[in-house]
Amino acid sequence: MNYSNSKLSTYETCPLKFKLAYIDGIRAEEEGIEAFLGSRFHEAMEKLYGELKFKTMTLDEVKAYYEEQWKKNFHEKVVIMAEGRTADDYFRLGLKFIEDYYRHYYPFNQNRLLGLEQFIEIELEGKRRYIIQGYVDRIDLTPDGVIEIHDYKTGGSLPEQAQADADRQLALYQLGVKKKWPWAEKFRLVWHYVAFDLEISSTRTPENLEELKRQVVELIEKIEEDREFAPRESTLCNWCAFWNYCPLKKHEAKLEELPANEYLNEEGVVLVNKYIEYLNQKKEAEAELEKLKEAIIVYAEKNNLSRVMGSEFHLTLSKQERIKIPNAGDEKRVLLENLIRQAGLWERLSSLDRFALEKAIKSRQLDPGLLEKLKELVTREIQISLFPGQNKGPSD
Repeated sequence: MNYSNSKLSTYETCPLKFKLAYIDGIRAEEEGIEAFLGSRFHEAMEKLYGELKFKTMTLDEVKAYYEEQWKKNFHEKVVIMAEGRTADDYFRLGLKFIEDYYRHYYPFNQNRLLGLEQFIEIELEGKRRYIIQGYVDRIDLTPDGVIEIHDYKTGGSLPEQAQADADRQLALYQLGVKKKWPWAEKFRLVWHYVAFDLEISSTRTPENLEELKRQVVELIEKIEEDREFAPRESTLCNWCAFWNYCPLKKHEAKLEELPANEYLNEEGVVLVNKYIEYLNQKKEAEAELEKLKEAIIVYAEKNNLSRVMGSEFHLTLSKQERIKIPNAGDEKRVLLENLIRQAGLWERLSSLDRFALEKAIKSRQLDPGLLEKLKELVTREIQISLFPGQNKGPSD
């Protein structure tokens, strides 16, 4: 299998989606309106820059081309997740992106155009030879000799600079452009966030690129060794078109197709509702049991009892001293952890496991000086447990 940044990102987002799309070859019929808008904007930019060798298109011409492509490609499976929004809302949003971009960069002669939708290919060596492929939105050569790799982003969030500096896609494209044109020496990666009419740029050192290649090989090898391709749930599930194949989502997808009068009678819904009903009853019972336990302990202590009798059963009270460790963030907790590490006992005490620490203190096998310091940092509390037993009958 040849790889692309899109395939790698899909695996990182959800291994099951990767399997369904790229191994099983299942095609998604649905398309999110955001992705649809992005494709139409990219087409408009390709048309605008592709025409430059002949003429500079007017803004109205670019907008007309965008509208033509929108109408030509729109289909009934375009999905709008945002409540209350329509396809026309997104269409107008795309027009605004085009207007802002056009006015920002007109007359589009800042650089020399080297390529549009340029195919690139990179070879990586790991346990075997891996091929990374992709298409670069636009490649420019600046007046000072820098190769700029451009990418258009129509999303509604603006990343931090650190995210751009860690971005994998355009850095991979840089490797591909370098292979295509070995004479290229200086590169700049440029993202156009058209929703904000802003661009963000980044550069990579040779060391950055070598580390990137290592990381990508490691990820590909992980993919090729995967036999489970387990689903991974995230907010991106809302835009996934594979719910009918996903064990986490396909029941929900099935229920969405049911009429309202059949929904509550569906077998799975009935079972889950009954389970939750009993679970809530259990929680209520546990809360009542805790109240009863406290009342029984108070009664037993008031009457100096170790056993309290019922009509058929009795409860025996057992007292045990327990060690209480300071909570995380408490100054004493920090001192306690440092003390145990300095004594070389961290692994032995199971990373500050309460039971291991309690056993170590009670057994008095620790150094006496350390034992005294530990005692100053923990507290002791009496824990009372109730053990039920059946009363003996007259003949027992």
